Amino acid sequence: MTTTLTPKRVFDPMLPLIGHYRQIPDTEDKALTAWLEGQLDEILSLSEVPPRCPHCQGTETVLATRAAHPKPVIPVFRCLDCDVHFRRTTGTPLSGLKFRNLPLFIKLLSQQRPVNDAADALGVKAVTVARWIKRTRQWILELDPTGHWEAKVRLGMEIRPEIPCPRCGAVDRMHYRGFDADTGERRCRCDACGHYRRLSDLLHNQGPDFALEHRISERPPSSRRKS
Repeated sequence: MTTTLTPKRVFDPMLPLIGHYRQIPDTEDKALTAWLEGQLDEILSLSEVPPRCPHCQGTETVLATRAAHPKPVIPVFRCLDCDVHFRRTTGTPLSGLKFRNLPLFIKLLSQQRPVNDAADALGVKAVTVARWIKRTRQWILELDPTGHWEAKVRLGMEIRPEIPCPRCGAVDRMHYRGFDADTGERRCRCDACGHYRRLSDLLHNQGPDFALEHRISERPPSSRRKS
């Protein structure tokens, strides 16, 4: 029996989570950006050639409304078989979304950045960016169920080291918390006991065969979280 491996989302623990004390570097995955640009060019196309109806899959479709500003932004079509109006985004997770500065959003999707940082760059609310990320990830998975491209999305996600606390022994409570003022090394803090340790010290105590793994979760927007 063939086992299908789930694509792994890769993060660098040495990158800061916020840019208050040190600049967040550009970690764009240009392959994802190029692929997404191609997919978005197609679904947001201003072409007036009627596509297949997303409701009944019929081909008897005609142009109903040309692209215009401010509404509709993309053409509206009509199905002659089921008498329904639709856009190319109808029936997809992108339906109803109003992107602002879409080219920049695409470049930010693959980067290790918090939602608040992206919201500042895009000039929108953090909750709006979080909604864009969620719906875009859903759309990417519909286009590529293997998860290859979706695994490259890192915007708005947080990693925590799967490593036990040397003081209290908690195995799932460590998280990254800033950098050492003297050496610049990554620091970790245990949520259970409040103990701080340098990541290098934690790794040294695990032995030469230890492989650091991370828990990955969506990081909710917040202006009070530290790096």
